[in-house]
Amino acid sequence: MTRPKKTTAKKTTTRKATTRGKTKTAAKTKATSGDAIIKMLKGVPTTKRPPNNPGVPEEVITHLNRELSELKDILDGYAQHLRSLDRKRLNGVGIKKLGFIERAYELALENGEFLPHYLTLDRFGEDIEYFMDFRSITDLVSQIREQLWNITIQSADIAYTDALEFYSSVREASKRRVDAAETLFAALSPFFKRHRGETEEPTEKQALRDFKALEHGNQIIAPRLAA
Repeated sequence: MTRPKKTTAKKTTTRKATTRGKTKTAAKTKATSGDAIIKMLKGVPTTKRPPNNPGVPEEVITHLNRELSELKDILDGYAQHLRSLDRKRLNGVGIKKLGFIERAYELALENGEFLPHYLTLDRFGEDIEYFMDFRSITDLVSQIREQLWNITIQSADIAYTDALEFYSSVREASKRRVDAAETLFAALSPFFKRHRGETEEPTEKQALRDFKALEHGNQIIAPRLAA
């Protein structure tokens, strides 16, 4: 007799069930996320942005103002007033011209006989050193200016966020017909008018976008604000 063939039961895989479970979980998460966004757009209070004050003490700010004012007073005795046209007439020095100056001086050191009679080698070297000293100071001031501007942008974001939060609170109170809030809303709403005179208040979506931008440290560009 021939042996009967063994019939093995096919293994049932739970892949589809797992996939369906993941799909349901993702859909549920997506729905929850969507509900949270809708609630935020409707003005439901969420976690407030933690305070991010500039952190520079008042005495440091006073010291910086005093020191920079003294430096400006010192430079006033030496710097000449140059108009925009005057600056264009003068020779600015970039990387290419700086390389030319350094190479010309190197060759002049080896071939001093080619210097004109009114330009000595010592004078040539002093002029280059004078220029390089102020180039170095200018680079330092540029770094300081960048640091000051970063702090300024951060503090501006904080102040603008405070103003937006106050305006949002006033607007909501005005919708509830609170007399004092209506007066405040009338005083603040003109800042959100178009140039053509049409009122364009920031929508809840725009306010949320501005708030998120500030929360992540991004600079807000608000062309809807009237100049």
